[in-house]
Amino acid sequence: MGHDCVFCAIVAGGVPAHRVYEDELTIAFLNIHPAAPGHTLLIPREHAPQLWHLSDAAAAGLGRSLRRVAGVVTTELEPDGMTVFQANGAAGWQSIFHVHFHLVPRMREDQLVPAWTETLADPLGLDPMAERLRAAFVREREPLVE
Repeated sequence: MGHDCVFCAIVAGGVPAHRVYEDELTIAFLNIHPAAPGHTLLIPREHAPQLWHLSDAAAAGLGRSLRRVAGVVTTELEPDGMTVFQANGAAGWQSIFHVHFHLVPRMREDQLVPAWTETLADPLGLDPMAERLRAAFVREREPLVE
C-alpha cells in the first residue's frame, strides 16, 4: 500500500468516497472533480503506480469491473456515449499514482473536447515502429541469459 496514496486510503476506509461498486479486487466511486455528472473512477485495491505494475489478477479484475461499471452507468444515466481513459506517468497526465480508470458519461452537446487532434501517421514510420514493438514482445518471452 502506498503510504501517501489517497486511493490506498480510500481502499482502507480512511478517506471517505462516494462508492458505487466494489468487489474483492476493485472499487468504483464518484470523482470529486467530475468532468461530467456521473464521472466515476475505478481503482484496484492493490496499489500499483502504473498499469504495467499490476498483478495479472488485479488487471483481470479491473477489466471485469470496468465492463460492469460502464454498463450500469450507461443504463442508469443514459448518456449519448462514454469516454473511458487511463493515464500513466506525469507526462501521460496521471495525477494520482495509483492505477485508475475514468468513466465519463458524455452527451452530444457537452463542453468536453478531445485530448488531441487526429493527424494521419507518416506511412514510412509505421512499419519500423510496428517491427520494433513486435521484436520487444519476442524478447519478452525469451529466457534471460546470465
